[in-house]
Amino acid sequence: MSPTPSASGTRGGTVSSTRSGRAVLAASLLVVAVVAFAVGMVVRPWIVGVEGSSNNSLSAVEEGFLQDMSAHHQQALAMAQLVDRPGVDPRVLTLARQIRVEQANEVGTMTGWLQMADRPIGNPTPMSWMTRYGSEGHGHGGGGGAPMPGMATEDELAALGSMPPEQAGTRFLQLMQRHHYGGIAMAEDLVAQVPEGLTSRLARSMVSTQSKETGLMGAMLMERGATS
Repeated sequence: MSPTPSASGTRGGTVSSTRSGRAVLAASLLVVAVVAFAVGMVVRPWIVGVEGSSNNSLSAVEEGFLQDMSAHHQQALAMAQLVDRPGVDPRVLTLARQIRVEQANEVGTMTGWLQMADRPIGNPTPMSWMTRYGSEGHGHGGGGGAPMPGMATEDELAALGSMPPEQAGTRFLQLMQRHHYGGIAMAEDLVAQVPEGLTSRLARSMVSTQSKETGLMGAMLMERGATS
């Protein structure tokens, strides 16, 4: 007769899985931070706007948007890194890698603009610039600011990193779709407050790209019989 696993053994396995997921998450966040910094350093010298004018004058709203959207993007990069492993649906991998390229480039652009304007990369009062959706969204912005729309919690990210590949692919789609909805809300808020200029153009581009991707993720979730 095979021995029945003890309750303590089951709990031990759960704790081990959680620790493993958090270790993977920590490593992914470190990679994301290094890549974002490197891209910012490379992009800074030649980031220019239309007709060669650099975006070196930022309003308080633009500054807050660039700071908070950079942080928002960094979590998307971490999620894409967590799901990029053998066994995950190739279509999910393609989408995750596409998002990584897009958002890493955007982080580089936003970081470069902040640096050229001699403004800090991090926002000391997260989400204080946002008016239309400031009290909504999931997760947290940190630093005592309003919630940052669409953000996953640390527990959700740790679970994503420890899930079997098939489950991880589906969960990635759910988390990233929610994350994109939050990013779209932030970008639309910026455009409503600052209709013109380079930052507004960047935000409009984000809305266009992420709206298409949320539609694709919704279709992929429907194929899997999963809810958004």
